[in-house]
Amino acid sequence: MTRIILAEDEVDLREGLEECLTLLGFETVGVGSALELFQKLATDSFDVAVIDVGLPDQSGFDIASVLTRRPEMGVVILTALGGTEDRIRGFASGADLYFVKPVDCRELGAAIHSLRRRLENGRAAPAAIAAAPSGGWVFDRTRWALRTSGNVEIDLTSAEITLLERLLQHPGETATRQELLAALGYEEDEAGNRNLEAIVRRLRRKIESVAGGKAPIQTVHSRGYLFSAPVAVVVA
Repeated sequence: MTRIILAEDEVDLREGLEECLTLLGFETVGVGSALELFQKLATDSFDVAVIDVGLPDQSGFDIASVLTRRPEMGVVILTALGGTEDRIRGFASGADLYFVKPVDCRELGAAIHSLRRRLENGRAAPAAIAAAPSGGWVFDRTRWALRTSGNVEIDLTSAEITLLERLLQHPGETATRQELLAALGYEEDEAGNRNLEAIVRRLRRKIESVAGGKAPIQTVHSRGYLFSAPVAVVVA
């Protein structure tokens, strides 16, 4: 059973979502603050965190950034902030999904089911790992990591895993924006493109901060993106 921790300080909303998600088949634990959330995470394990941005003691965006260190956990932002820049900030902080209040609990539940399937697929065990090419990188799905040519390991979120999977489906070829949007589950519109750009920007920053130098994710003008370095991929 999927275990959800729900961080929402509005009691009526929290209790309503807890009850609804439980009826939908999830094991749901509600907390009212960031402190309670991290206390629970210190002693228990959860599959998905649903986080209100406006918690009294810490921003949900900051919490999402911390939870990216737990690549096995899905992160859902729940907020009244529906602007494009807010959504971009949410995805840049590491969220897998972004919902604007008021939220339909059935839609939230369906999205969480989909996210869990993606997370489980990402953890499927491989039979072998391809050898890294000379001076190359390794994309290791089972460890949810990208290993640099200098053998430095970078932890990835589920959205970053999905992005890299599509970029590396045909190494050396451009993955179009349309293909990447479809893989990530975004609409082919301004908001979807901004969300895609936020994920690419976040991953580039992560790579560059850990490995130094320019990240090998190249923008191909008017088309999409290309992973521009030699890379080996975990094979099943």
